[in-house]
Amino acid sequence: MQNILFFLYRYGYVLLFVLLQIFCINLVVRFNPKQSDIFIKSSGAVSGWLLERYDSVVQFFNLSDVAENLASENARLRTQAMTFQEIYGPASTHTDSNATQQYTMVAARVINNSIANLDNYFTLNVGARDGIQKGLGVIQTDGVMGIITDVSNRYARGISLLNRDTKISVSIQRNHFFGTLSWPGGNPKRAKLSDIPKHADLVIGDLVVTSGFSALFPQGITVGKIINFELKEGSNFYDIDVELSNDLSQAHYVYVIKNLYAEEQLEIEDQRN
Repeated sequence: MQNILFFLYRYGYVLLFVLLQIFCINLVVRFNPKQSDIFIKSSGAVSGWLLERYDSVVQFFNLSDVAENLASENARLRTQAMTFQEIYGPASTHTDSNATQQYTMVAARVINNSIANLDNYFTLNVGARDGIQKGLGVIQTDGVMGIITDVSNRYARGISLLNRDTKISVSIQRNHFFGTLSWPGGNPKRAKLSDIPKHADLVIGDLVVTSGFSALFPQGITVGKIINFELKEGSNFYDIDVELSNDLSQAHYVYVIKNLYAEEQLEIEDQRN
């Protein structure tokens, strides 16, 4: 109580002045139409500015949700485009409601990732409850990310393309010669392409894409481009350097690919004569 009295004693004149100013402004606005109109317009502009600033702050903190929604929508659209091209080819304009779908995509966020080790891994914020399972391929918007190896209810862990155990079946887009893409370590933007025979016609800049031969990735996903090749003496296969199209150090939102026919494909490929 004593503090309140001291406050009023010290600042009472200021408070009285402010109250009188508010009272006077109220009288002017209420009984003068012109001043009232000016006040309404001014207060509207101020409140609008404050609301705009408030909305900007809210939108900033909602950016994560917006990005995840966009990633999910992008996954849906990419699935549709992929199905269309599988059946009719990239240049077709024909549509068919009975078209079968082989692949679906699940958008995910990278919550852990490494690129500086010989064997690198990543963790995603999706798991078994989202339909994720071991052995699924993961891509970025512009290249291959890796392969899922472990799954819990809410999370999934995978081996990165930057891992010595990762082997991706790829082909040269221009002439369809296929081989295996692997990472020898070192530069995270460089990989090796092997098993391309010496009679293959190679050109610097040739695009390298997924071959579609494995159950992991559909055909035609860009992996990188050839930046150097060499045929060593006595070898029947080229030694090829590939510049990766994606930057795994910037992986944030990715897409897990589910091949709906993978089990059937693997079953028949495992059969022995």
